[in-house]
Amino acid sequence: MYLGFRSKDFVVLEEEYKKVSDKFILTTDDGTYGEKGFAINYLKDDIEKEKIDSIYACGPLPMLKAVQALAKEKNIPCQISLEERMGCGIGVCLGCAVKVAAGEQTIYTHVCKAGPVFDSKIVEI
Repeated sequence: MYLGFRSKDFVVLEEEYKKVSDKFILTTDDGTYGEKGFAINYLKDDIEKEKIDSIYACGPLPMLKAVQALAKEKNIPCQISLEERMGCGIGVCLGCAVKVAAGEQTIYTHVCKAGPVFDSKIVEI
């Protein structure tokens, strides 16, 4: 489990995650709590040291893009949870539409209906 927060003031659910994790790393961007830096940097280090079977990620889009690229580079299966705005929740408003690969073409699908979790290999973020 790799958790990253902006600073100590944003840390939540630390004890809950520790209870369900074999390995737990908490980071803050500014180093005010836990390890300093981005959680993905610690994931990268561990990928080099040990076998990582799969990655599951949620968070802001820049972080998800970085995780998606890392998973592709290392050929590790990865599921990402998108946090798109869902105005209606049934696919009518189109507010949560994202591009996904469908065979050799790209189509739009709705996070509210087809997600929010997607295989990182098919979703464009």
